[in-house]
Amino acid sequence: MIDCLYLVGRGVPFDVAMTLGEAERVAFVVACGELDGLDFDWASMTWVDR
Repeated sequence: MIDCLYLVGRGVPFDVAMTLGEAERVAFVVACGELDGLDFDWASMTWVDR
């Protein structure tokens, strides 16, 4: 649920955020996070410090 709320906060419509599958939701969250200047390590599936 927190992922959906994060996406809504980034402008994704609520109904779209709530209907995304898990893989799509993760991809959207990572894309938005990287646009916000964060780094994501796909191997460990964690956010990393720069």
